Amino acid sequence: MTLGIDRVRPRDGGRRRAVVCLHAMMTDGRYFGARRERSFAAALAHAGLDVFVADFRGHGRSIPPVAGRDDWTFDDLVERDLPAIVDAVAAAADLPAQELAILGHSLGGLATCAALATGTIASPRVLVLAATSVWLGETPARRALMMAYRGVTALFGRAPIRAFGVGSADESAGYVDQLAGWSASGQWTSRSGVDYLVALEAVMTPTFAVVGAGDWMCRPSDADHVVRRLRHADPLRIVGRKYGDPLDADHFQLFTRPELSTLWRELAETLAR
Repeated sequence: MTLGIDRVRPRDGGRRRAVVCLHAMMTDGRYFGARRERSFAAALAHAGLDVFVADFRGHGRSIPPVAGRDDWTFDDLVERDLPAIVDAVAAAADLPAQELAILGHSLGGLATCAALATGTIASPRVLVLAATSVWLGETPARRALMMAYRGVTALFGRAPIRAFGVGSADESAGYVDQLAGWSASGQWTSRSGVDYLVALEAVMTPTFAVVGAGDWMCRPSDADHVVRRLRHADPLRIVGRKYGDPLDADHFQLFTRPELSTLWRELAETLAR
């Protein structure tokens, strides 16, 4: 298996800081725009950052494996993919892993939190969590949605995300079963029984968290549930009109709407600090 990583070098020709961008569930890293000029990745590069956009297994340019034919779990991303990504980026950037910054969006942030909580990767210089939360069956609607997700996945042998037109990457049966298990049990645990949420309290990484005011998948209260476990996290940054932003951002608009250029500069400064 080979994991795909796109690189966007600093636009000024320098190399002051490096950042790893990790994508959300049911998609891949393309929305960060590593191959586009007017994009979030390009904005980071213009700010002097060496940008690495990675795809987890079964997503984007990290295929194979293929969901349905192959299987994997959330723990595989935490214990195998993320350490390999960090090692590869550190080598390419010629920096110690501790000098990298990590920006994790949704699944990317959750996997990073789990890896830091269990000591699977070295603590980065700074962590940005974007729309990062875990559904633990907080409402009947969420429990029902996750059970339906598990049922459809069991029927097809994979989550047929592309066929339903809700994303660019199908998810594996083992991965979906683990997520649905968290919702059913109310606990965010590894297959081996590690309580990731409790373990988060040992993470010492300086953290900045951001969420969109219009995000139904990760509401501000959902994101704050994770942030409050992190000892060195800044107060949650909510992106919405009420807070002076041009729109109430949803789950992906944080990285796809150029109107949020002020936020992009803010994140670039955070990742470079």
